[in-house]
Amino acid sequence: MQDNGPSEFSPQPSDQKNRRSDSEALSKDSDPKILAAADSHQRSGTSSSALNYPVGLQQNRDSNSRQERQQPTRTRQLQSAAESEDPISLSGLYFLLASAALMFGIWFIGPKLVEEYNYAAAIGKARAEYDNAVEKLEGHPLANVSQAYQLVAQKIRPSVVSVSAIKSVSNPSGLGSGVIMSEDGYIMTNAHVLDGASQFYVELHDRRRYKATLIGEDSISDLALLKIEAPNLISADWGDSDASDVGSIVWAIGSPYGFQQTVTSGILSGKDRPGDANHSKQNLLQTDAAVNPGNSGGPLVDSLGRVIGINTSIFGETFQGISFAVPSATAMFVYQKLKDEGTVTRGYLGVYPTAVDSRDARRMQLADLNGAKLLQVLSQSPAYRAGIRENDIIRSWNGIEIKEYKTLFRLAEMTEPYTTVDITLLRNGEQLRTQVTLDKLQEPRKERVSQIYTTE
Repeated sequence: MQDNGPSEFSPQPSDQKNRRSDSEALSKDSDPKILAAADSHQRSGTSSSALNYPVGLQQNRDSNSRQERQQPTRTRQLQSAAESEDPISLSGLYFLLASAALMFGIWFIGPKLVEEYNYAAAIGKARAEYDNAVEKLEGHPLANVSQAYQLVAQKIRPSVVSVSAIKSVSNPSGLGSGVIMSEDGYIMTNAHVLDGASQFYVELHDRRRYKATLIGEDSISDLALLKIEAPNLISADWGDSDASDVGSIVWAIGSPYGFQQTVTSGILSGKDRPGDANHSKQNLLQTDAAVNPGNSGGPLVDSLGRVIGINTSIFGETFQGISFAVPSATAMFVYQKLKDEGTVTRGYLGVYPTAVDSRDARRMQLADLNGAKLLQVLSQSPAYRAGIRENDIIRSWNGIEIKEYKTLFRLAEMTEPYTTVDITLLRNGEQLRTQVTLDKLQEPRKERVSQIYTTE
């Protein structure tokens, strides 16, 4: 048979069967010498084509070689076809699994990690703030401030007393506070603390106890004056409430609920506040220093330990951050009157003032809202006789500028009856001057007031 060389066609099943038959024939019928020679050439690296195989054996060997060369190519083609037919590749599957794991971690583990991080950050911040505070406070930065508070308390506390008012069996005793205003034993307190009592006792800061004498009381200002006979008294100093500015630090000292010598502090929250229904003409100081039942009659002092007010009332049934004190400008006047005369006489003008509003300022072309606008001028009153009429705006009293309308009450009442004063007012934008001779203010009927005090 002639050898036509390597065939270029792919073997068919019948060809594969023929090759198996030839191979089997070769293994059975071939000369052992030929097989040995072939084996020797394979070991020595000699190409199989150089061997002198029979024609049938050579064709089978060539077919097997072509099949071996073509097999990897077909395998790759089959794998590519399989991969192209698979909708989700292996890498895509890995990606989906990784994404799912990531979402799971974010959903379930993420919040826990965030919480732990925030907690660790908060702990770290608190620790850093603590360490910084320890370091800074070692230098005592507030030592001067603290010492100033202590000095104010140390100056005023020896002058503050507890006041007990002994009443009838059916009307238990009242408890309040007071402040020594002279070394000879004069003590300022509230009139409502003493209301209805027949005996009065004062306990000093050093626990000495004395029976007190009532010198006088004034229901309009809710102030009263007691006197004790005792040696080695330390008196307080008067301050100027008119010069005290809103926002300045103040201290309140007294015996709230019987706790003697209690000191609280705050700021001066406001001025010229109205009193209750029984004291509508009062112009009080407002503070947020804690004042409670038993503080009535105790002093409100400034940063120099001077008395700028007498604590008198609170807003509401219990302390809510708003308390009131009679300003020292009024308390000094009442104190001196009670001490000298045992009673308080006041001047009478006969008007009902209110605040100047923005419409009044525009109508009269005012540069400010100072003054007292008169809502009513009583017939046959000193003001009416002087030609003062409704809607007039009183701007000054004997040269003293009137900024708040309630100041007019205080100036009139602190003026001696039958005294003539100079008044400047505005009427329809025109400035006028007049003189008024005051009458005597009649003492109002005394009514029991509801202010700050406790009963035993």
